[in-house]
Amino acid sequence: MTRGVQQGEENVRRLRAYLKGLETAQRCLPSRDGRPNLSAIADACGFDRGVFYANQTAKLLLDEAYRNLGLEEATVAAPTAFDQARLREETKARADVRSKALEEEVLRLRAENAKLREENERFRALRRLLADTGRIP
Repeated sequence: MTRGVQQGEENVRRLRAYLKGLETAQRCLPSRDGRPNLSAIADACGFDRGVFYANQTAKLLLDEAYRNLGLEEATVAAPTAFDQARLREETKARADVRSKALEEEVLRLRAENAKLREENERFRALRRLLADTGRIP
């Protein structure tokens, strides 16, 4: 048996133990945005959340647990005015960074385009010269 297969089986064993513990304690799966919180579940099981994408057995176990146990109700605190202002500033800063990066890319592409137009014109002139004289200078 390869190491990857052994690790996959160990991950499934850990997930089963975790889900059994939730069932025994009559608790639900941790949730995030109305879906199972894969990061929290993976941390509790001691493996990476990528296991749920790579290990089909783990994915099936999680889907079954989702149907049987359900999700925890997420308690979301109302954002304060400070949090809202900070979020607006962060969003604006990200938009500014993105805008600057796009402007720089446009300038780079314009310069490249001008260079290619110039090169294309030289090749046209060479082609005309070749057609007229039959030789390349």
